[in-house]
Amino acid sequence: MSKILYVHNADFSKPCANRIQVLNMCRGFKKIGQDITLMSFNNDKNTLKRIYNEDIDFNVISLKPFVNYYFRSFILFLKFLSIKNKYDYIYTRDLIFAFLVSKFFKNKKVIYELHEINKRKIWIFLLKNCLNTLYSVVTVNPNNIKFFEGNHHISRIVFLPNAVDLQRFDINISKKDAREKLNLPKDKTLITYTGSLQNWKGYGTFLKSYKYLKNKENIIYLTVGGNNEQIKVLKEKYKSDNIVFIPYVENSKIPLFLKASDILVIPNSAKYEISVKYTSPLKLFEYMASRRPIIASDLPSIREIVSEEEVLFFKPDNEKDLAEKIEYLLNNKDLIEKLAKNAFEKVKNYTWEERAKRIIEVFEDEI
Repeated sequence: MSKILYVHNADFSKPCANRIQVLNMCRGFKKIGQDITLMSFNNDKNTLKRIYNEDIDFNVISLKPFVNYYFRSFILFLKFLSIKNKYDYIYTRDLIFAFLVSKFFKNKKVIYELHEINKRKIWIFLLKNCLNTLYSVVTVNPNNIKFFEGNHHISRIVFLPNAVDLQRFDINISKKDAREKLNLPKDKTLITYTGSLQNWKGYGTFLKSYKYLKNKENIIYLTVGGNNEQIKVLKEKYKSDNIVFIPYVENSKIPLFLKASDILVIPNSAKYEISVKYTSPLKLFEYMASRRPIIASDLPSIREIVSEEEVLFFKPDNEKDLAEKIEYLLNNKDLIEKLAKNAFEKVKNYTWEERAKRIIEVFEDEI
């Protein structure tokens, strides 16, 4: 058993995908027998239970939150100084914290998890100046590795995409029963998008595609995510009883919405570099685990995980093509069954426990 300190620069009272990913990773470490402690802001167990509906069985160090991101990094570092000898390994998504620890305590094994290449000068400076002292870098997308080629030295960089909790998302409930619990129409076809309402995630393409459907009166578009202000604006823009908006719900409730659906959509935009190259969408793995067919933007970041054997691709940012793909899939039951089955079989290789095991292997693989 290793003693691992996971440090995350975020306020957990404000939920979003990166907090959910971190909680999943901590649970993954715990499930494989590691002594894991999460140090962050507003991450006490009562807050996590209230916000995420999670019973936390790993250790936490909860700090008082501050608005400024950079100041929070220094607060994390100062707290680390008082506990630095208690842990074997340090894992973090915060580059400033990783830089400080790896520079001042070169005997500490620090792994930095990289999600996106940031173009800001301070970020590039910090990364360039700590690559030789970091123990390793874990990247969620292999396109990030290209940044290092020929320019920087690092002992090791490992590609590990995001993952899913199969037990949570492959729940034993019928589509009919799921709709009853959620009070959703039983006699309509339900096409669903879950996630935040950020432009690069392409939710606009999903909503715009509704007008191109030929049999739209029998189809419900369901969007699960976003805040009340965003949804108020969208309801004014998309005035249809068949376009339904549900504000943010905790991740523990998402499996029910997926099981209630007929088709799940990942409409990521090709207009944003993060969407094309750097993301590893949590929703992709969650969708795959739900045993429902998926229609996704044809982007490199998506194709790193799946192919035409697991999802039906559409042209990014093309709402008409998305509508055509939805109708095509609805008229092809054999393809629906094939995609759902193949996606579920593939996602068995992408669990948080397996990801945690791979990270432990990185820790234990001496250079």
